Amino acid sequence: MAIHATEAEVISLIGVDYLRLKTRDGGDLYLTRFGMPFRDHLAPENWYAPDWFNERRVRLAGTSVIYRLPTRPVRGISLDLVVRFSRVGQEIPLDPLTLSENIQAEFNSPFEEIALVMELRAANIGAFRPRIFTKKPLAIYMPPEKLQDWQTGRLESKMAAKLARHPEAELDMFRQYLLLYGWIEGLNAVQAVQALGIAGDLAERFLSEVTLSAIRDLEKHGLRMLDIKPEHIVLRIRPDGSLLRRNGNPSYALVDYELLERTNQTCAS
Repeated sequence: MAIHATEAEVISLIGVDYLRLKTRDGGDLYLTRFGMPFRDHLAPENWYAPDWFNERRVRLAGTSVIYRLPTRPVRGISLDLVVRFSRVGQEIPLDPLTLSENIQAEFNSPFEEIALVMELRAANIGAFRPRIFTKKPLAIYMPPEKLQDWQTGRLESKMAAKLARHPEAELDMFRQYLLLYGWIEGLNAVQAVQALGIAGDLAERFLSEVTLSAIRDLEKHGLRMLDIKPEHIVLRIRPDGSLLRRNGNPSYALVDYELLERTNQTCAS
C-alpha cells in the first residue's frame, strides 16, 4: 500500500478540511476534497520518486521553484500536476520600493494559500461578483527529510509570525512543503498576445487591460495579489484562433497565489 490507512485522519486547518495521511516514505500528505478522489495518484511514489520526478518535470517560468509534472498512470489514468515548493518564511524578492510600501507582505504558508484559493472558488458560486477561475488545489506534501537552516532560507521571525496567526496550522521550520495543483490548459497573457499576433502598443495596452481587470475583480472579492502580472493570468484561445471571452471580456484564470491576501490584511497587521 502506498499510504498507511491506519494513520489517516480528517482535520480542519484555517477553514479547510484535509485528509491527512502518513505516506510510505514517512512523509505527510494533506489531501483536499479535490485531491481525495486521486489519493493513489498523489501518493509520493507516483510523482515524487527521484526516477520519475527528475526525468519528467518541466520547470515553469517564475522566481519560485515550480514544475509541471504528470503522475504515473494509475488504473490507466495520469494526472497533470503543478508542483511548487513553498517559500513560506523566506524574504520576498521584490524591489525595495514595493516592499517598503507593503511592509506586512509575506509569502503565504501552504495552508494559508489553499484556504484563500478555496475561499475564492467558493465565492464564485452563485455570487454577483465576477467569477475568477483558479487551479484546483489538490494536496500539500511534506517530505520526511529535515533540512538545514541554509537550505530552507527561512527566517525564524517570519515562521513565528505565521504560527502566531494560525497556531492550528503548525509549521515545521526544517521541512519542505510542496503544493500540488491541477494543471490548467491555456496560455499566459504574454504568450497569448504572441499567439494572437498582437504587437507593439496594442500588445502593451492589451496586457495592461487584462491585468487591471484581474486586479479589479480581486478587489470585488476583498483580495489582492501583490505581485500580479500578465504571466499570472492564463487565457484560452479557441480552435478558430479567437480569444475565449465571457460577457465580452477575456475569460481568464489566476495561477499564482503565494502573495494572494485579503485587502483588509494591511489594516489588521
